[in-house]
Amino acid sequence: MKLLHIAASPKPKAQSCGKRVADAFVNAYLQEHPQAQCGYIDLNDLQIPPMTRDLLEAFEGGVPKGETEARALDRYNALCEEFMTADRYVVSFPNWNLTAPPVLVSYMLAAARAGKAFRYTAHGVQGLLRDKKAAIVVSSGGIISENRPKEMCTAVTWLQNLFLLCGVSDVQVLYCEGMEQMPQKAEEIVAAAIENAGRQGAVWDEKTGEA
Repeated sequence: MKLLHIAASPKPKAQSCGKRVADAFVNAYLQEHPQAQCGYIDLNDLQIPPMTRDLLEAFEGGVPKGETEARALDRYNALCEEFMTADRYVVSFPNWNLTAPPVLVSYMLAAARAGKAFRYTAHGVQGLLRDKKAAIVVSSGGIISENRPKEMCTAVTWLQNLFLLCGVSDVQVLYCEGMEQMPQKAEEIVAAAIENAGRQGAVWDEKTGEA
C-alpha cells in the first residue's frame, strides 16, 4: 500500500493550517496501517516545466525536439509514474480566489495523463486507476462548505471530477475554514479540524464519502 501526500500551500507547515490538518489525517492513517509506504510532495519545491508548444508536441508524439524538451518530458513521466503507483492520495491546498494555487493545476496536468491514468475508448473515457481512494483537504479563510461549496471553491469539484476521470470515485473532502471570517475563533477552528482529520484518517479504509 502506497500513500502519496501532495501539499500545495506555499506556507511552511508551522504556518499552514491545511498542511497541519492533512498531516493529522495522514499520520492517523499510517498509525492504523504501519505497513503502508508514504511519499510526500511539497509542490512548491518541485520544478515542473511549463507546457510549451515544443513540449506539447513531444508529449503527443513522444519525440522531443531537443535536450530541453527531453528533460521536461522525463520530468513529466516521472511525476506521472509516481502518481499512478500510489494507492491512496491526500491532496491539501488553500482556497485562493475560489480555486487552488496554480502549482496544483500544473502538477495534476503532469501526473494525471491521458493514456496513463485514463484512456479514450469507443465507449467513452475509461479510468485506469482502480481500487484507489483520495482525500482532499481544503483550507479557507471564509466558510465555503455550507454556502454553495461548488461555487465558493471550484477546485474541489475539479479535483473530484479529475479523480473520477482516472477511475477514483471514492473521494473524501475535509475543510478547515473560517479562520479569517472568525479570527477570534481561529485557533479553535484549526484545532477542531486537526482533531476531526485524525479521526477520519484512522477509519479512512473503513468508510466512503465526504466528511
